[in-house]
Amino acid sequence: MRKHSDTQQLVGIDVSGKTLQVAFQALDGLIRDFEVTNDADGHKLLVAEMTKDGGSARVCLEATGNFSLDLSLTLSRHARIELMVLNPKAARKFAEAQMRRAKTDKVDARSLLDFLKCMPFARWSPPRRVLLELRAIARRASALTTDKPAEENRLAAARATGETPAVVLEDIQASIDALAARIDALLDAALAVVATDVELTQALNVLTSVKGIANRSGVVLVAELMMLPKDMTPREVVAHCGLDPRPRQSGMRDGPRSISKIGNSVVRSALFMPALTAVRWEPSVKAFYESLVARKKRKMVAVVAVMRRLLQALWRMLLANQAFDGARFAPKHAEAA
Repeated sequence: MRKHSDTQQLVGIDVSGKTLQVAFQALDGLIRDFEVTNDADGHKLLVAEMTKDGGSARVCLEATGNFSLDLSLTLSRHARIELMVLNPKAARKFAEAQMRRAKTDKVDARSLLDFLKCMPFARWSPPRRVLLELRAIARRASALTTDKPAEENRLAAARATGETPAVVLEDIQASIDALAARIDALLDAALAVVATDVELTQALNVLTSVKGIANRSGVVLVAELMMLPKDMTPREVVAHCGLDPRPRQSGMRDGPRSISKIGNSVVRSALFMPALTAVRWEPSVKAFYESLVARKKRKMVAVVAVMRRLLQALWRMLLANQAFDGARFAPKHAEAA
């Protein structure tokens, strides 16, 4: 990989949900730290700073899924900006090798800047347009699917009082029917997009080979998982989706673990019903679930463990383009939830 030009400014960016912490090295070698918002306005300010007076920049940031995608797309489209999106594992290992004791946004941005200066540069290629289109449609369908139960609950509450006027009941029911129709239309559109692309069609066929994953959840999972870097490990994918266990420790007390819920909530929502269905109809998944319940794990904890293991299996299936194999899902010893 070619080295950066002496006329290029170097930029390390630590990305979070709301802010971007920037380590900016100008042509004179001086490093300046500043922060902008992680939104369209903040991205515009950042691009303006990097290309001021006709300048150019080489940028390194860490892949953080939803939080980094819009920024990455904005930067990659600019002719005078070169972008590298780093695998989180590589960023972590590099920081460890530097023996950095502190862990702050500013320190992380400086570490990414150092990575950019020391390591080979690999230019990031944005996802294909068809994948971005599918993701946008599938996410809209997911959002409406989340809204629909709220209206159904309102209808149940309104009926329970016995005092709600008929016109109100009819209006809530019409809202539910309209949401259902819109969700179906969006899912049909998503399936039409998938049908235009061989890779996406293969991915959907792979995921729907699992008993419990139909087209409705399958298109959402395809749209989200196909956006991830192919060199991510199953464990990293689990963490990216917020299904990684988080310890609860205080002094001598070591409390029960819960999932972090830090990451892609769309995948978590899309996996829940398939996991419940797979527990009933997929023998290997059912055996895994029952082994956890037999060890006195709460049923919901066991379902979350199924979601986690199922996500790992789905990722391996996508990478290998292979249908679900129940024999490979079932562990020799049930994993700790």
